[in-house]
Amino acid sequence: MIKIINKIINKINNKLCSVRQQRKIFQETQIGDLLWCKMPLPKKQLKQIEDSHRIRPYLVVKKGPNFLLCYQSTTKNRKEMNNYQKYLINGKKYGKKRDSCIDLTKVEKIPIKNIQSPYIKLNQIDIKKIEKRIWISQCRGNSDLIRFNEPIYIENGDVVLKDEKTYYIYSGDNVNIYGFKIQKRNKDKQELETIKINRKTYYTNFKEFKTINRNDIFDVVNMANEDEIVEIFNRKSAKRLKNAENINKTLTKNRNEYEIGSTFQYGNSTVMYLYCKNEKYYGIDLLWYRIKPRVFEIKEIEKRSLVGMKSLEEINKILEFFMEKNMPYSKIEKVYKQIRNLLYSSVA
Repeated sequence: MIKIINKIINKINNKLCSVRQQRKIFQETQIGDLLWCKMPLPKKQLKQIEDSHRIRPYLVVKKGPNFLLCYQSTTKNRKEMNNYQKYLINGKKYGKKRDSCIDLTKVEKIPIKNIQSPYIKLNQIDIKKIEKRIWISQCRGNSDLIRFNEPIYIENGDVVLKDEKTYYIYSGDNVNIYGFKIQKRNKDKQELETIKINRKTYYTNFKEFKTINRNDIFDVVNMANEDEIVEIFNRKSAKRLKNAENINKTLTKNRNEYEIGSTFQYGNSTVMYLYCKNEKYYGIDLLWYRIKPRVFEIKEIEKRSLVGMKSLEEINKILEFFMEKNMPYSKIEKVYKQIRNLLYSSVA
């Protein structure tokens, strides 16, 4: 009789210890943590699942008073899912033997009693990448999903919608992202190439480039997987190499006398040539353009001595200053767009 009583007492003590441990883990858990938890299913359904699969990692997205809201994880990469419906956690990066694939299609409610043990604390980079996928799913109609309320960080392979035009992002820095225009249809039967993004077909000429400030308002509507990013990169690079031979020809004016960016000695200043209009040559004074931004006629250009040639980056920086000042020169705006297209078509 005493043995039976002791067994009951030990069982109760173990249960109380387990409850206290679960409560401690719950209190210490933060948004973005992965925990080992028992699947939140009724007993009948749980019995139909193998013992080894009943406990799995869950990504915490929100905490309630006595429960967690989570996204379920599995070791299998669900290839049938869209790129934005899942996220693969690199286990080696966190000192784990296995990778984890987060299912971002459904939020699960995990009571405290289902918590088993801590697993991984995700870094901010992974959280932001997951956040972007949830955002895309929400934009596509899955309003039941919960976000981390982190800033969305755009990277290579993302598809954004800006001013009712769609762009594939192929490069970026801390200030801007750079994309080329893509479209879902080719109604006018233009000479466009097709690319695949998230198993969807888009059309592009790899020529219409756009610079978007990260602080601008735009939507993220799709994203490419790693294989698609590599394929698009190779296609774009091949197109760039094909066009490289034509860059100098494009910069050279019709009469093949001077190129945009050619610099001349002009008195005590250096003048950069921009364009020719009505047989007259126009440029800017590199010594005074910031103090007195204007375009003026370069007189007797054939008698001026050619002293150098500005690079695409330098020309772009100078013209960008004029555009920021809203200079009323339509010709400058045309040259500026031409230079930017050439500059960013050569970005790898």
